Amino acid sequence: MQVGSIIEYHYNMDFQDYYLFHSYWVVSAELFTKHAVFSLKPYDRYPWMVQWSWPAGLPKGTEPPKESPDRIIRMTSENVPAFIIEDHMPPRNELEYRVVFTYHDEVPESNVEKYWKQFDKKKNGQVEAFIDKRKAMEAALSSIVSPNDSPELKLQKIYARVQQIKNLSYLPRKSAEELKHEAIKENKDVEELWKKQYGTGWDLTWLFLALARAGGMEAYPCLVSGRSEYFFRKERVDGRELDANVVLVKVNGKERYFDPGAAFTPFGLLPWMETGVEGLRLDKDGGTWIQTPLPVSDDSEILRKADLKLTDQGDLEGKLTASFTGLEGLWRRIDERNQDETERKKFLEDEVKESIPAGSDVELTKQPEWSSSEAPLTAEFTVKVPGWASSAGRRALVPAALFCANEKHVFELSNRTWPVYFAFPYKATDELNIQLPAGWQVESTPKDEDKDLKGTEYSLKVDKSNGAVHIQRMLRSDILMVPKENYPVLRSFFQYVKSKDEQQVVLQPGGTAASK
Repeated sequence: MQVGSIIEYHYNMDFQDYYLFHSYWVVSAELFTKHAVFSLKPYDRYPWMVQWSWPAGLPKGTEPPKESPDRIIRMTSENVPAFIIEDHMPPRNELEYRVVFTYHDEVPESNVEKYWKQFDKKKNGQVEAFIDKRKAMEAALSSIVSPNDSPELKLQKIYARVQQIKNLSYLPRKSAEELKHEAIKENKDVEELWKKQYGTGWDLTWLFLALARAGGMEAYPCLVSGRSEYFFRKERVDGRELDANVVLVKVNGKERYFDPGAAFTPFGLLPWMETGVEGLRLDKDGGTWIQTPLPVSDDSEILRKADLKLTDQGDLEGKLTASFTGLEGLWRRIDERNQDETERKKFLEDEVKESIPAGSDVELTKQPEWSSSEAPLTAEFTVKVPGWASSAGRRALVPAALFCANEKHVFELSNRTWPVYFAFPYKATDELNIQLPAGWQVESTPKDEDKDLKGTEYSLKVDKSNGAVHIQRMLRSDILMVPKENYPVLRSFFQYVKSKDEQQVVLQPGGTAASK
């Protein structure tokens, strides 16, 4: 194979009998496509109705899919451009050319307003039937809250208690035989769930709704669409896109959203993919469209505190405490929930190593509390960075930032194809105390920096005192999406961050011992 070669391939996707699925054709590929032929034979054992759509459009010159007399749907596409992959891009499903097939058991309502009213009434009836166990919930509530608790405290206690129940959605995937052996069955209502003390994340969120109502609070079931795979549009009239459930509770006149069925989610927050998204508040009258809030950067912080020593040879070594709060702690707990201690240790050590722009030795000395939702995910390490100080004649130079590798190569390219997309707002704060060798002096430090663009901010402050250097660095982002037209502004900001991180603290070694 060589440049200019054409790769020809063909494949079928076969599923087990009677398996209905949300099938699709991916037209875009990471290589230029000269010629592509697609076909689909819909499942026809029952009179299902099949619809197809192309959310991101079709390549130039491509005719939409058509059903032939033999009931096979076909499409041909020519000269499809290569799909560009970029850092911090929106979900691929939102951008790439693809044809999505949806199966319906009846002709769907084409009027957008009528469709969603029908959908709301149906789903609201299902939820109400599942949670309509008032006496059972009042009895359960008596073991959770005290009569004099404030509404806020009641909610906190209910939330914490629901999260203590075994969440089947976050366990390792099990075979049907294993589930049968353990006698795990679907819960028919919240009373049964409470008795069994296990349920899916979806059902646990509805249990929270039932308990909140039993506590006298105004609470509503809501269906929302996660934004990790695509962005929801109600004009597509596909209720399956509302694939997550949350609870809206009015507390002290304010509307707040909760999803305790999402494991490890702190009280008052939602998983990042359920934030800033459109959804439907269910009720018997046809529902109301809602928008979940987007968290602020202070809700999700990485805080690194390090007490370090610089040796005469220029090595940096000492102790590091790293804490991850809010959504920063949540995604790490989710990713590592089914791993053993060894794998978790490696996960944390590798993350620290990747944040240091030089070869380093990192050893985890204290594991964090992995099972908590509320406590920060806090770990302790020993760190050694050989040759962190470099020589410059009779002086030694030390970079002003240590944990900055993740921003070093961000947005290096001057051109951008897609909008810039961040999962959630975040804040990273580093506090370093570096003890110098005996006799060493600080000759100069970088000037204080604080660049605040409202959506993003960077600050750096370097102080010297009593033979030590104190460094405070902060990087904050409160943006979610940046159009590609505004990419130069964002890129310029991160280029600025990189240049300031590379500033040097100039040291004067004591005597002649440290002159390199």
